[in-house]
Amino acid sequence: MERNRWETALRCLEIAVHPNTSDKEIVAAVNGFRRTAGGTPLTRLYREFAELEAIGAGRGGKAWHLLDRLDQLHQENRRLQRRIAEAETERAAALRQLQDVERRNREAVDALLAAEQRAETADRQLAEFRGAYGRISGGLQTENRDLRRALDEARRNLAQPIHAPIAPFRDALDAALQRPGRQAAQAVPAANPSWTA
Repeated sequence: MERNRWETALRCLEIAVHPNTSDKEIVAAVNGFRRTAGGTPLTRLYREFAELEAIGAGRGGKAWHLLDRLDQLHQENRRLQRRIAEAETERAAALRQLQDVERRNREAVDALLAAEQRAETADRQLAEFRGAYGRISGGLQTENRDLRRALDEARRNLAQPIHAPIAPFRDALDAALQRPGRQAAQAVPAANPSWTA
């Protein structure tokens, strides 16, 4: 492979220096040499080409086969290096994703623990409120029961007929309370009419 490359580069130079080559062809040949040689200096190209010629002549042409194999291995090595670089890039991306998932998992666990603490606090407060409500409700039920008894007793008392001795007291009470629609109680007669002020 290298031999063919160097031969092509040298042919481009031969065309460029040939006396019958036009200016445009010279420029094209020089550009062809540059592309083929890949920036290799001309002295190095001649040296490597001479070395390849010597190896090929000394071993009966088997060196070309070895050099082609070496070039193939070099290309395969570059291909493998590219694949390794791609795999490293993918691994780094997967590692970043894993770290992001772990971070979000930690945040979710922290949020869950905080929510559990809030739920425990709410349960404790609810139990306290229920206890307070039970005490208040029990007290209200007792008071309500007492009020019902007093109301029932007052109703029974009102249902009984008013006796004559109670009537003057009731009239005096109505006058003191000044109930609307009732006349003010008349002055109670003095027990001792002979007494004067």
